[in-house]
Amino acid sequence: MFHFPLFHQSIDLRVTFSLFITSALFFVGCGSDVLDRTTPEKVLQNAENKLRIPIDDQTGTFSYGLGYLDGECPFLFNIQTPRNEIQVYDMDRKELAKTLKFDVEGNQGVGTVFGFHVQSADSIFLFTTHPGSIYLTDMDQSYLSKISFTSPEGYSDPQISTSFFTSYPIIRGNKMLAKVLVPGSTKDTEEKALSNQFLSVELDMNSGDTEFTSHKYPEGYLSDGLRIPYYSMAASPDKVVYSFLADHNLYAASSAGDPLEAYPAKSQFFPQTFPTLSRTAERNEYLRYMFTEPRYGTLLYDPYREVFYRFCFPKIEIENEEELEQLRGFAKDFSIMILDRDLNVLGETRFNGYNYVTENVFVAKEGLYMSVNHPDNYDNEEDYLSFVLYELADGK
Repeated sequence: MFHFPLFHQSIDLRVTFSLFITSALFFVGCGSDVLDRTTPEKVLQNAENKLRIPIDDQTGTFSYGLGYLDGECPFLFNIQTPRNEIQVYDMDRKELAKTLKFDVEGNQGVGTVFGFHVQSADSIFLFTTHPGSIYLTDMDQSYLSKISFTSPEGYSDPQISTSFFTSYPIIRGNKMLAKVLVPGSTKDTEEKALSNQFLSVELDMNSGDTEFTSHKYPEGYLSDGLRIPYYSMAASPDKVVYSFLADHNLYAASSAGDPLEAYPAKSQFFPQTFPTLSRTAERNEYLRYMFTEPRYGTLLYDPYREVFYRFCFPKIEIENEEELEQLRGFAKDFSIMILDRDLNVLGETRFNGYNYVTENVFVAKEGLYMSVNHPDNYDNEEDYLSFVLYELADGK
């Protein structure tokens, strides 16, 4: 059983890509170049320090998954699913250090790699299309081992990312706590069924046994109507925390066996009540709900500053369907809430008009990096992975 006070995470923070709604859902901020710092306590402040790493002509500027490894020489990991490889970049030298390549089939075949988690240089977990399997390797690919497990009946294999929500596995000894989903259409989900669904499982990586945690969807999420039940999961050394698309609260527990406790964490840019979606909604109505209504996104933990970052997307107005199509790739406005380890809100910084790719972010020793590889960002160059660094600072 997981007990988080005994657990020290070596978290890599990366953003992964999902094909849940469309073939490309990217979330970025765009518009006029104005940063709204609204909190008197803690803010995210531009460090005026950009990271630019050259890439080859086969590598896109949008990443399907990023990872970070601290050390004397820090590394940035970038997944290339079409080529079934993970690029490893030296962040100091700003160059490609090595490429981890994986066979799809054969004796060393792992299937298609769609996600990864860097626990350390010696432990890199691969999440692939092979059901009931997770693979483990290291930076030198000196070994490749297979972790076989039995998925709980009626649930998916462990998930890294679904849609725009990222949920990193939590490793403690031979145990992994990971997010799982119930397959099926969200439009058909009712409150009674949802409130009984589990959010995560605990996997014994030696025996392959899986056991549900005590963490379930919060009661009442669908009591007033349909709200998309997407969620993100992150962990500090003493808490595992869940953030839902249409719920102001965060939900946390100190162990896999403890029930979740609610913590108020409302964005100051959101209304008190969330809109609902018709169960007969067609494509455009669904897209309007997803991309123009207020919603919470990815939750990240920063182990260097011991804070959580909660991505928030306020309501926006659009005039035509062309704008809606654009929003499938580019959000116009977002903010980032800052919370301490006890989930007290320390501040919230709004990025209205900053053209950042909010799906391509990662936490490093220096601070929070956000991608500027947005077509409307003047720093975007097609031959580079480019990031801007934000530091945690006291508000003025």
